[in-house]
Amino acid sequence: MLRALYTFLIIAVLSAIAIWLADNPGELVMHWRGYEIRTSFVIGVAAMALAAFLALFFYRIVVSFIETPASVSAFLEKRRQQKGFLALSRGMVAVAAGDAGEAKRYAAQAHKLLDAPPLTLLLAAQAAQLEGNEAAATGYFEQMLAAPETEFLGLRGLFIQARRAGDRDKALAYARRAFELRPQTPWAAQAVFEIEAAEEDWDGALKTLDRTVGAKLIPRNDARRRRALLLTAKAMTAEEAARMQTGEARDAALQEAARLAAEAVTLEPQFAPVVALAARLHAATGKYRKGARLIEEAWRAEPHPDLADVWLDMIEGETGYDRAARAASLAARNPDHVESHILAARGAIGARDWKAARAALSRYVGPDACEAPTQRICELMAEIEEGEFGDRGAARGWLARALHAPEDPQWTGTGYRAHRWSPINPATGEFDGLSWTVSATAAVPGLAGEDLPEPRSPASSEAGAEAAPEADASAEKPSEVLVFRPPLPDDPGPDDDAGSEARGERKW
Repeated sequence: MLRALYTFLIIAVLSAIAIWLADNPGELVMHWRGYEIRTSFVIGVAAMALAAFLALFFYRIVVSFIETPASVSAFLEKRRQQKGFLALSRGMVAVAAGDAGEAKRYAAQAHKLLDAPPLTLLLAAQAAQLEGNEAAATGYFEQMLAAPETEFLGLRGLFIQARRAGDRDKALAYARRAFELRPQTPWAAQAVFEIEAAEEDWDGALKTLDRTVGAKLIPRNDARRRRALLLTAKAMTAEEAARMQTGEARDAALQEAARLAAEAVTLEPQFAPVVALAARLHAATGKYRKGARLIEEAWRAEPHPDLADVWLDMIEGETGYDRAARAASLAARNPDHVESHILAARGAIGARDWKAARAALSRYVGPDACEAPTQRICELMAEIEEGEFGDRGAARGWLARALHAPEDPQWTGTGYRAHRWSPINPATGEFDGLSWTVSATAAVPGLAGEDLPEPRSPASSEAGAEAAPEADASAEKPSEVLVFRPPLPDDPGPDDDAGSEARGERKW
């Protein structure tokens, strides 16, 4: 409605102007070079408007002729870019689909049509990787190093190539260069840290950790744990070096190791390997009370065999009875834990107090047992039987039971199990890759409860000793030794770091 009203108003205004001009035609006179031109005002205005239109028309024709080559060139360039990006997208799809031939063909087209080195070189490198041509892929990544805008991408690709080839030195060099180029990049910082830790370059790893924390790439809690483990590793190295020295040099090395371990304990006061190392080094430097206090606090929170081993061996020349008393005192700080029972039994065995040793393990063996004995408990019972009664047959029975008893926790990681903790997983090179747990491949119990040897009484010791057979023919053969499958190499994809840990792949 409003549009029709506006149209009517415009027509009305134009009509009014036309009527006014008709009633007032006027006269337009122009003198030019001796000529006099007379016409009405309306015709003169119309002639000038026509002349202006014709001049503008001819101007546009001339400009179009001048701009035509550039327009044609721009059109062709735009069309070429469209075709290039289409080839690029199809090449990416071919890489994702695993079609090496199509990926290579589209990569060549995209490189020919597009002036975009980051994209075309990356597609060409991925196509070469998919085809298995590692040399060509490395060449494409090296070409990226020439330009500042593609240098970081090239370093990333070269790092992955070197890691896949197992060349740790080149991988570290590329990762360090990338880290220097962009310190805020998580993968570069993590790669440098992991390789330095795998090579046991603890000082270098600590410096990298400081830079990583400064760049706020990891949480503070994770940084504290990493620093604690690195300091522990340095202390372990210093302790090993001290064993090869004598005199003042040895004392200085032990003091330095103790200092590093003490600093690590302040960061991780409940981590058993850290506490055990610090306590052992304090004892080696004469600070028995300080080391004992560390173990007592850690044992109250979470008992661990590493703590028990250090506790039993802290004082040189100690009598068996004194050691048993100290073992009982530490076990009393967490009396319901299985490690406390094992510690008390070990101390009693060392003092040849067989009654106390059996009492410490009564929760797991004997008529009042309420839990199944683990392998370590079975081995302790075998030691008790042979030590108290000299009954080798009963001892062999306990050892046979140990083969099928529930496993005790161990330091477990990908492809690796051991009783001793290590800052890196020796099988994969992964830093902090071990956890104290029962392996998922633990043996299934095979011996029934009635196969457990009955507890011996002192009255039957002589008869039992005389009747001890030389070999238990009915004992089952031990289960096969667990052999781990070697870790697989890295996935040949361009950058699938996030999933490598879940697949159990090799890390540095």
